[in-house]
Amino acid sequence: MAEVKAKYHCTQVELYAIENLAINNLQGNLALFTAESTNYDAALITTLRGLRTAAMELPNEEQRNAVHQTLENLLPDHVTLIKKDFNLLKQLIIDAWPNEEPKPRWEAAGLNNYNNIGERNWEEVVELNNLMTGFITNAVNAGRLAAGGGMVAGYPAQVAANYTAFDVVYQPFLTSRETSTARAAKIKADNKLYEAGTKFRNFGVSVVFANDDENKKRYTFSSLKDIVSPPGSASMTVSAKRPDDTMVQDAVVNIKKEGEPAIVKNIVGGVAAIFANINPGDYAGTVVQSGVTTNFTKTVNTGVDSRITVSVG
Repeated sequence: MAEVKAKYHCTQVELYAIENLAINNLQGNLALFTAESTNYDAALITTLRGLRTAAMELPNEEQRNAVHQTLENLLPDHVTLIKKDFNLLKQLIIDAWPNEEPKPRWEAAGLNNYNNIGERNWEEVVELNNLMTGFITNAVNAGRLAAGGGMVAGYPAQVAANYTAFDVVYQPFLTSRETSTARAAKIKADNKLYEAGTKFRNFGVSVVFANDDENKKRYTFSSLKDIVSPPGSASMTVSAKRPDDTMVQDAVVNIKKEGEPAIVKNIVGGVAAIFANINPGDYAGTVVQSGVTTNFTKTVNTGVDSRITVSVG
């Protein structure tokens, strides 16, 4: 399936503001539009506002990532309980099979997955639970664990409950990830709004105000964009950190907006590179540190100091 491309040359925030301004202008001039075509009426205004609302209500990339990160931050506490269950199972195995080397049974119960969990390997948690649950519900194992290992009657239910609590967070965490499907749905809604806006704006320029240059500007996308986002009305601050979360002390940062020259700043002594008074829009950037180049992208909006910390190395 081909990637869905934005038909508008601005940020999503700018698009919503531009189309809102244009719709307001249309509402104020509705009688003039209706005099030229009966397609322009109050119902159209309602439809246009509905398209804008529908597009705005779909979460953007940063909103989706924020939800994703919030859920991810909840997972470690649940994993701690699952790991505690496994450590108890290890001891139960030692007591249930006192004359055997326990490692083979530990591995059958999920030892390798336990060791692979690390900081963020959530898939290993899922497999650990599968193996641990399978081990303790096996009829032969369950008998030995209860009779010789000292497993209490409520232990299997505890294992199940702790995993369920993890899964309640884990499943929405998975679906909240930034996906091409979610991105495409957002852009399709934005394009639909832009196309509807373009139609009435073009009608205003070519028909209603064909001989009125000043009013033409009220329906010209670039003129409306300059009102919403004047040149130089945004800024961006770029920091960089290593995998161990320490801040990079010295690096070269390059940012570029399509159609404009690149801008270069330095991170010096760990102090972030600040790009002040830049034009709003979508930027592609690089951080070069010790000869290693890391790419990033960032959208900056008017009146906002957009911030990004780039992971390098």
